[in-house]
Amino acid sequence: MNTHILDCTTIYIPQIVEDERIGSVFNELFKLIDATESASTEHIEWDFRQVSFLHPFFIAPLAIFKHASSRIIIITNVTSTLKSYFETIHFEDCYHIDRDSCIDELRKYESRTYIPICSFDVSNNAFDKWQSVIQNIIQKQSKCVKSLTNPLSYYLSELFCNISQHSKSQYAFIYSQYLERNHCLELCIADTGIGVYSSYVLSEKYLDLIRSEAEALKLANEGYSTKNLPNAENRGYGLSTTKRMLVEGMGGSFFMLSGGAFHRHNQKQNDYINLPPEINWKGTIILLRIPTIIDKNFDIYQYIS
Repeated sequence: MNTHILDCTTIYIPQIVEDERIGSVFNELFKLIDATESASTEHIEWDFRQVSFLHPFFIAPLAIFKHASSRIIIITNVTSTLKSYFETIHFEDCYHIDRDSCIDELRKYESRTYIPICSFDVSNNAFDKWQSVIQNIIQKQSKCVKSLTNPLSYYLSELFCNISQHSKSQYAFIYSQYLERNHCLELCIADTGIGVYSSYVLSEKYLDLIRSEAEALKLANEGYSTKNLPNAENRGYGLSTTKRMLVEGMGGSFFMLSGGAFHRHNQKQNDYINLPPEINWKGTIILLRIPTIIDKNFDIYQYIS
């Protein structure tokens, strides 16, 4: 991790202070992405000398961006503790699940508070089975109450289904961490596909309603589907139900970034924002902050019936 190449651009990774606004880490990530993509050299050095801790919602998108980038990115000046963490979560080489033996290896994480940054081939016939196993691992890690089992299953199923049906991405990514002191799960699901806006353009649907990428995100989150299936309009991308259940029913937070726009929805905010032209995220990434202590009156069937 401490290899140095003379002809490279050095970018210093900042120490990120935890912020209750879900997705706020992208303020720094966008700067990092822009600096990496606009550098004049093929080799990029990410220098971690200022970093002692990385928030889950920073480290996962950073790793996924590194995975998709055409640049040769070298990691330097990492503390021994952070180096061990990087190796465990597969920061530099996403843990690719392509056979059942990979899942057996993943089960060692049941006694930890996180799963590594995993990638799946969404066309693999075993995809649904692997998703179910990962859900069970996450639940065991966080000692989730039974009332969280169905919502977590719904979130994973719907979001991975979206990637499979809309993104044109070969791979889906997932990373999660249980923050016991905050009584919540931090869950990141992503792809490196065409993005929400391009999905609408490709389907040639609702183009008269879309004048920006933020408007495309709004349509997707309000249930305007590109599917040509009966009653598809009622389900949309599955995002509208997912968000309502998470934010209104459980008091959680939702963040979605796709292409040149992002959407943040929690109990205080519900915003759709276009990014500056020079900022563009390849594909779609969704962050969920899921409370593990749930109101006893919460009923999933209020949202999916």
